[in-house]
Amino acid sequence: MERLSPIIQEAYGLQSRRIKKEKGRYICETANGTMSVYITHEPPEAIQQQHNIKEHLAENGFPWTDRFQPAVPVENRSDRVDLKRNDSKLKATGQPYIQLGREAYVMIKNPTRHRETDLENEADVLQAFEYLARFHIAARGVPQSAAIPVSPPMPEIYTRQISELTQAGKQARRGPRMSDFDVSFIKHAPIYSEIMQESITRLAETNYVSLHAQAIAQGTICHNALKEENLLAASEATYIINFSEATIDLQLADLAALIRRYAQRSSKTIPVSYLLTAYDNINPLPQKAQSILYPLLIFPWAFMKIITQYYSKKRNWTPGGLISRMETILAERADYEKYVETTVK
Repeated sequence: MERLSPIIQEAYGLQSRRIKKEKGRYICETANGTMSVYITHEPPEAIQQQHNIKEHLAENGFPWTDRFQPAVPVENRSDRVDLKRNDSKLKATGQPYIQLGREAYVMIKNPTRHRETDLENEADVLQAFEYLARFHIAARGVPQSAAIPVSPPMPEIYTRQISELTQAGKQARRGPRMSDFDVSFIKHAPIYSEIMQESITRLAETNYVSLHAQAIAQGTICHNALKEENLLAASEATYIINFSEATIDLQLADLAALIRRYAQRSSKTIPVSYLLTAYDNINPLPQKAQSILYPLLIFPWAFMKIITQYYSKKRNWTPGGLISRMETILAERADYEKYVETTVK
């Protein structure tokens, strides 16, 4: 990794003697705390969308994100750096990124003494649910001018997934011989197809559609990537970072996703009711929320993800990792379903 360009240093007002390289980013000690500068491969409009979300959250009382630090506008900088040298095409006008050639740089302020949320640590998990609730309260009323993508309703997404499952079944039977993966998939696909259809049927029996439409009208944000590395536990809060997959959606989808993540990646020592209470104490759930959460929780996303990964490419052999993951998903299905069934009890 090369040293940080003097042009970037100038734009962010950094001093080179206080910059060190670490794990694909530059750690910078500044008068305003520790900052990280890194290259992002996302287009400028995606960076701007994330910036709009984070600023909206901060304005509404949720500062615990990885906010982008704006570059110093060109007219406010000294002339120590020639902005036109090497045809750099630097664009630094107070926006949340710097375009230098084909690369975009962003700078964020690092949370102090943070670490990834440990899903085996009950305090970490309950705090994560509490701060998800706080995030959801602040993530309302995002204006259309923020240009955040809108998620379609889940029944529409689930119907497409069933079609993909059917297509994968045809592909599995198409070759001259089936692999072990093909055989296992064909054997278990009918079970998962029934579960997917049950999700659609159960959602149709709730007020999901009206709540989803209301969420779109009100501009409520879902994070959509609530993983341990995006939930940073600190003594004062749980920071929620990386909004690259955020959309306008019904926020129960986020809550279901975090419950699912906990159920699939931990020993499940905390009952679902405790997780819901931690959230509900901060952000009261809508009436009959459990009847919506359950079909969201039982939909077999892990199974569909591995099926998509396998059949999206023409393979003459099956990677051992995919076979192992398939076996794990199949082996853990009953235990997972038993855990989430408590949502509706």
